[in-house]
Amino acid sequence: MSQVSRKLRRGEGRYFHWCPACEEMHPLPDGWNFDGNLESPSFRPSFKHSGLKVVIVDGKRTGEWVHDAAGNTVPSICHYFVTAGQLQFCGDSTHALAGKTVPMPDLPEELTDEN
Repeated sequence: MSQVSRKLRRGEGRYFHWCPACEEMHPLPDGWNFDGNLESPSFRPSFKHSGLKVVIVDGKRTGEWVHDAAGNTVPSICHYFVTAGQLQFCGDSTHALAGKTVPMPDLPEELTDEN
């Protein structure tokens, strides 16, 4: 995977970007419409990443799942549009940025090709 801009990396069959809500890279499939702007990209349609909420301690995953009071794993949804370099999080997202729009952040330093 190689860095193609301050915001995006390119891997096999897709672009990747840093998600500030999930604190991880998310893939953007090639099958989506992409305007070609590597610094302020727009992709369509929306992206919906779902899975289970993971335990993060000091910014690092522990390999464990978050459980509710009944001992059940907790679902995680990150649903958003990428428009002109903005991440528009949908209301069904299960994180603190649900319903908010934020600038797509630069890749974290440890994920750049300069390291």
